[in-house]
Parts: sequence; C-alpha cells; structure tokens
Amino acid sequence: MPQGKNFYDVLGVKRDASEKEIKSAFRKLAQKYHPDAGGDEAKFKEISEAYDTLSNPDKRKEYDQLLMFGGIPGAGGRPGGAYTYAGGPGAGGWSDIFSSIFNGDGAFGGDWAQGFGGMGGQRAASRPQRGSDLSLTVDVSAEDAFMGATRKVTYRIPSTGEQQVITVSVPAGAVDGGKLRYKRKGEYGANGGERGDLVVTTHVEEHPLFKRKGADVTMTLPISVAEAALGCQVDVPTPGGATVRLKVPAGTQTGKTFRFKEMGAPDVKRRGRKGALLVKVEVEVPTRLSDAERRAFEQLRDLDERNYRENVDRYRARV
Repeated sequence: MPQGKNFYDVLGVKRDASEKEIKSAFRKLAQKYHPDAGGDEAKFKEISEAYDTLSNPDKRKEYDQLLMFGGIPGAGGRPGGAYTYAGGPGAGGWSDIFSSIFNGDGAFGGDWAQGFGGMGGQRAASRPQRGSDLSLTVDVSAEDAFMGATRKVTYRIPSTGEQQVITVSVPAGAVDGGKLRYKRKGEYGANGGERGDLVVTTHVEEHPLFKRKGADVTMTLPISVAEAALGCQVDVPTPGGATVRLKVPAGTQTGKTFRFKEMGAPDVKRRGRKGALLVKVEVEVPTRLSDAERRAFEQLRDLDERNYRENVDRYRARV
C-alpha cells in the first residue's frame, strides 16, 4: 500500500461510510481487478484486505483507533510489519478468496484476524465496555396517560438472570409509543464499564370518547337535526375531568369543529402547557320516525322553500 494511504482510500470511500457503501465500493473494484478477469493481482489483494477489515465492525473499530493515533506502522498498512498469507494464486486460487469474501468469511480468514488481534485484540478485550440497553413496554390507561401515573415494573437482566424492580413514572400527557429512558438500569458493563440504560415504551389504551393528536384531544359531539337548525348549548367533558359549555349556533353543519384552548392533554414537550380540546359536531338524522314526527317533518318540508341543490341544478342545466 502506498505511503500515507489507508483502507478507506483504497476503497475510495469516506471514513464515515456505511456498511452498504463499503460493500458497494468493494464489489465494483473487485469486478475490475479480479485476477480471473485479467485484473491486477496485487491491486485485488489490496482491496480485499481493505474490505476484510472495514466490513467487520470490530476490526473496523480497532483500525479507526489506530488511525487516530497517527496511522498504522509497518509495511502494507498491517500492524506490526509485513503480513503472510498461505493461500494466493498457487493455493486455492483467487476464485476461492473472492467467494469467501462474498460469503462473509473475509478475504484472508484466520491469519488476518490473529494478526490484528495479536496487536489490539487483548487490549480491546480488557477495555471497559458499556452494557447494552434493555427495553420493555408498559400498558397505560387513557385516563392515567392524561393525569400521569406510576407503575412498578419487574424485568430480568439477561447476563445474570436476576430480577430487578423499577418504579416507572408515566408523565401527565404521555402518548402511545412514547419512550422513557432510565440511565444505568440496563445490562451490566464489562471490565468495569458502566451499565446500559433501560428504555420504557408507553402503550396507551384508546379512550372511548377522546382521541389524541399529540397534546391536542379530539372528540365527536352528536347533535340532532333540530339542535343543528335551531342552535343549542351542550355541556362537554374534558380530559382533565372538568366540563365546558359549548354554544352551538343555529344552522351549524356536520363537521364544524370548535376549539377550546388549553383544555386538552398536558404537553410532555412543553412543561406547564396543554393542548387544545377539539370538538367536532356530527348532525345525526333519525333512522326511525314516529307518526307524529313524520307529520312534523313533512310539514317542515312543505314549508321549506329553499333550494339546497342550486349548484347541482345549475350544472345539470348545462349538460
């Protein structure tokens, strides 16, 4: 490998390249330089070595750390000097190497892993390692999500099998799918490393009346045809347990929405604030009428001289 050139340069990718980008770059170069296709053996070996390191998360992490400390000493970019490989064109052939790479076994197998581990493997094994995060889900009623609640939860630590108990504080205004993170309550670390976190996801049950849009709360308010035509006043419940009086104007149509500020759920993103309560009116038409009701509606129909389908009639006249 030329002086000052690292594995990222060999593959032509940035140091923050994703696994997909690294694999894609290697495939293109491998097809170009594969010896069986008349390519350059030395170049193919170089890109294979680069891919073998960068495609392995542990090797890549170790390699990046070496780069941070001024690069990798020795010939060819390998730790500790020149490398040896028992394969090559005379033993198994480049086709076997190429097949091995695409099967996920790496270009140089155990020799490279041992050489790399010989320099940094033991140090990596002895370094403090943070424990992994653990996750669990807590079921919360809609009322508790509005008001806030606490839950005692028991969970298991995978590495030791021990049961641990934690009190989960569900905040007022909790939403379905919301996440609570408890520091250092997860899996134990290794070699003195700190514990991971416990991530608790809230699953909020549906309310029979209220629906959520973040901190805003929506509800549907049925009213009769007469109430819509004449207007009315309706006492409406709120998520917080209070009641507000809604004045429905005469002539209100289905779908009309009335907004009550600060009467929704607490906003978990803005402490001390609440969302709005959105009341959507739905005019319900009776499906069955008594004889007296039918006569009343027929009389109303006969008295009503409005043209409710003026636009329809205008369009029909043009057709």
